[in-house]
Amino acid sequence: MKYLVIGAGGTGGLIGGYLAKNQLDVTLIARGEHLRVIQQKGLTVKTYGEEPVHLTNIKAIGEDALENQKFDVIFVCVKAYHLSSIVQMLKDAAKEQTMIIPILNSLGSGAYLRTELPRLNIYDGCIYITGYISAPGEVSQNNQIFRIFYGLEEENKNDNSRDKMESEVRESGIDIRYSAVITSEIFKKLTFTSAFASCAAYHNIQASSLQSDETYRNHFISLLKELKQISDAANFGLTDNFFKENLQILDDLSADFTASFQKDLQQNKPDERNEIIHDMVRLAARNSIQIPHYEKIAKHFR
Repeated sequence: MKYLVIGAGGTGGLIGGYLAKNQLDVTLIARGEHLRVIQQKGLTVKTYGEEPVHLTNIKAIGEDALENQKFDVIFVCVKAYHLSSIVQMLKDAAKEQTMIIPILNSLGSGAYLRTELPRLNIYDGCIYITGYISAPGEVSQNNQIFRIFYGLEEENKNDNSRDKMESEVRESGIDIRYSAVITSEIFKKLTFTSAFASCAAYHNIQASSLQSDETYRNHFISLLKELKQISDAANFGLTDNFFKENLQILDDLSADFTASFQKDLQQNKPDERNEIIHDMVRLAARNSIQIPHYEKIAKHFR
């Protein structure tokens, strides 16, 4: 199958890198110096606890260089605030049965794309991974969790193309799973992303502080408790075990890890505060829930 990965940052670069390591036909959409280095020298993938892998068989192009290429699977790995800018690219690169899987820190990205592109085969999705661009032409993974959930609510029909894609992606070392309760899966994933990024950015700290400092760790847990309140009210299905799971994810991070939200803030770039923080406050309000810890952080990041 032919794969297109739109966005070659920590998420997209690692997806593309793992697929390329498995000798699959994958093309990355990248920008700037990162694109130039990948085109000239290849992509280096650094995985936590393993030796770096240098890939020269991966194709990388700019946003305007697709020409008439069509793909079987498209992973959308841009930031939420860039989603509208790639609608035409998706229209150009997709066939009617192309599987389009948006992997963003957002509950509404799939719905938005289905509204804009109603004839295309667009799923909802989320990913468990911690990665970033560590240098132009290089992406680093901070732990060994690499799991993608995708799906559509209440739909689980057999699909040979989907089965083939899942097989190829799993053989590449990525744990990919279909879910008919994908909204709940996305919210569950966002519990860690939202709580970690909100807490770490508010205090301007790295993972090490949340791992070892009781004050910061308790603030992180307070945010998780508020997200559990939202889940209970909205029937997202979080169990009490999710506290243990999220704390384990936190403790498995490398000590110097920071969220992409923090990196964007430090570089004065557009950021995902709307999806990571303010969406949670809005969800709570719709369900008549008070979440004072989130509300305080939301006021800080207006």
